Amino acid sequence: MTDSLSVLLTNDDGIDAPGIRALNDRLGDDHDVTVVAPKDEQSGCGQTRSFDALDYEERDVGYAVDGTPADCVVFSVGALDVSPDIVVSGCNDGPNLGAHILGRSGTVGAAMEAGFLGLPAVAVSLYDWEFEPGNGWNPAIEKFDVAADVTADLVPGFAAGDVLPTADYLTVNAPSADHAENPALRVTRPTEEYELQTTVTENGVDVQDRFWHQFHERDVPDPEGTDRRACVQNEVSITPLTTPHGVPDGVTPGGLL
Repeated sequence: MTDSLSVLLTNDDGIDAPGIRALNDRLGDDHDVTVVAPKDEQSGCGQTRSFDALDYEERDVGYAVDGTPADCVVFSVGALDVSPDIVVSGCNDGPNLGAHILGRSGTVGAAMEAGFLGLPAVAVSLYDWEFEPGNGWNPAIEKFDVAADVTADLVPGFAAGDVLPTADYLTVNAPSADHAENPALRVTRPTEEYELQTTVTENGVDVQDRFWHQFHERDVPDPEGTDRRACVQNEVSITPLTTPHGVPDGVTPGGLL
């Protein structure tokens, strides 16, 4: 039994999504969980925040906010006076893999917002070989069992600074429970492979992501050590990251260009 932590739980799929319910159930076994999540789906919003007053209401599991995942983190700390030991975002109902995806993910955006507030955070996503974006994907809550267990195992050590202590936040991609029981946990980096391609058609421009076909076929170009390579090997990808927008090494701010 670990010491009980104060956990702020949010997501980008909305407060009624099965992924956040699965994490709430699992983390609630050992910790004091406060759920503050978007009222509606906010997928792909990144770290966007709202500039209008936020409406919110109490639900059976917590607070539903008419805003983004980043809004939910700021709202919790600033308005609800929640003082979390750690922020958990997810579990997203699809993977968040690759450097070019991280800034677009609302799930990861909430963890980034927490990082700017000085709070450790874990962004959790599910990958499943049956997943196809935009096709009415609605996974059963049982699919999130592995992701929930991995999150519960990571949270105490990361909050205490015992696990990957130089990271500000972690982004975790875990397999569906019906495809893995005890997967290996692999420390990874975001792949830099960029798979978006555009084709001009009679009706305009068609933008496609070749990654999804590669992922389903488990034939990706990504090297060992990357998040996508770990996932096609049916492992849990754990990527430690720092709060972004730092100045590159060798650049001295204050001088004239």
